[in-house]
Amino acid sequence: MAVLQGEDLKQAFSAATNSLERFRDTINALNVFPVPDGDTGTNMLLTMRSALERFTPGSILTAGEAADTLAEGAFWGARGNSGVILSQFFKGFAEALHGSEACDGSDLARGFSRASDAAYASVGQPVEGTMLTVIRDFARATQEMWADSKENTPLDLWETAFLAAQQALSRTPSQLPLLREAGVVDAGGMGMVVIMGGALCYLAGRPESMVEEAVSAAQVVKEGADGPVAARIDTDYLDSTQEVQWGYCIQFILHGENLSLDGVRQHYTDMINSAVVGGDRRLIRVHIHSEDPGPALSYGASMGQLSHIEIENMNHQNLGFIAEHGDQRTTAAPIGVVAVTPGDGLALLFREAGCAGVISGGQTMNPSVQAILEAAKTAAAKDVIILPNDKNVVLAAEQASAGSNGRIHVVPSRSVPQGVAAVLCFNPEESLEHNLEAMRQALDTVVSIEVTMAVRPSNINGVPVAAGEYIGLRDGELTSSGSSPEEALTSIFNQVGLSPEAVVGVYWGADTSQPAAEELVRHLEEAHPGMQVDLIYGGQHHYQYLASVE
Repeated sequence: MAVLQGEDLKQAFSAATNSLERFRDTINALNVFPVPDGDTGTNMLLTMRSALERFTPGSILTAGEAADTLAEGAFWGARGNSGVILSQFFKGFAEALHGSEACDGSDLARGFSRASDAAYASVGQPVEGTMLTVIRDFARATQEMWADSKENTPLDLWETAFLAAQQALSRTPSQLPLLREAGVVDAGGMGMVVIMGGALCYLAGRPESMVEEAVSAAQVVKEGADGPVAARIDTDYLDSTQEVQWGYCIQFILHGENLSLDGVRQHYTDMINSAVVGGDRRLIRVHIHSEDPGPALSYGASMGQLSHIEIENMNHQNLGFIAEHGDQRTTAAPIGVVAVTPGDGLALLFREAGCAGVISGGQTMNPSVQAILEAAKTAAAKDVIILPNDKNVVLAAEQASAGSNGRIHVVPSRSVPQGVAAVLCFNPEESLEHNLEAMRQALDTVVSIEVTMAVRPSNINGVPVAAGEYIGLRDGELTSSGSSPEEALTSIFNQVGLSPEAVVGVYWGADTSQPAAEELVRHLEEAHPGMQVDLIYGGQHHYQYLASVE
């Protein structure tokens, strides 16, 4: 294969996406901390799906056009830090191939090099031993091979890149102490190995077992553990209505007798990753986003009668936020705040604190760039401040900001308690600059605490943890464990050193007993007379408690 055509690139990355879907749960399980929110594989998969959805069925594209299409789709669909980095990888790759009819060895070597540069540039403080290192190392290997011989084909170079990616992944624990301590390789790096391997299988006509062998070889077992890290599945959020896809928004009601709700839902979920389907055996309401409404409506009509059909062409809206937002400038509020919230109680809290909008998301359900832009548009403000409230949402928020022509501003809250502290400093009567400065300063005034259940055994920061035990994280670092969530939380409170002057916020989750939370607060108030303790229903899943100390 002397050159790669546009269709070759499209099909190669389509195969890569299939590989990501197969190994998503393995990648998700590679969390450094044994918390139930490993979502790197899912974020990379959804970003890849978004990239592929930009292709028009039946279109014939040059290599440069195919690369541009992948980059555009990945940009808007990027989720989580790994998804944003992946989208920037495609951005650099597309810049190198721009205007190219086909991709030869020189183009591919240059493409991987530019992709690596763009990926590194997307992170303020790059850390070695991550997916960035894996991308850089396979890009360098490709460049070196092309420099040695201009006779090498794109297929030769891709194979070299895949082997170099595997080698780089195996070195990540030695480069990043936390990985070594946790006994895992980098999850994002594993994702890149799967992507490069899946694409190579298609281009070279090799079986997908080659990717499976690479994944198996990369599994690192912590010394003394009984076996490799167990995979964990948590994809409930895939039907979230926060997933916004450009194309057509299609809604209708399907009428029939003895309809199979599960069958209809499965059909649309398999066909379109943004699908909400509900109802019963006689009436089913369908809400989907698709590039082509025809197949969706045809399938529905084959099952029964359709009514209340609504089709909206979202491509005719301003997808970049700017024009539509500009049309509202005469009536829009000067500043609006939009917060990412992982629970219904927290959503209500942020709205009552002055937020113009909330985005359902956080742990295990990182919102896409599109979802953030859509929420910013509905905030109806000239300038919108985004509170990510999760370390894995910050990059996506910043990417949304980059696509908003200066209308979206990010206050990089890395936890819900930080977001609460920031929103309480918001004053709509003050200037944008004043609010941004005050809200950013507020981030450093709060200690953020999270309590959850360990999904696997671990020993990090000198804290031994058994699977099923409760763990406490203080500002993102595992520092306590206990047989109950209250014990793990109390342990961190003791580490912080509470005083009567402290202000403590305790947010109990959807899976937490309210009486247990109330008893916990009572003990805190008895142990620290005069200290302000606020107990608030957060409704967050997976985390029994979130807490703050100011």
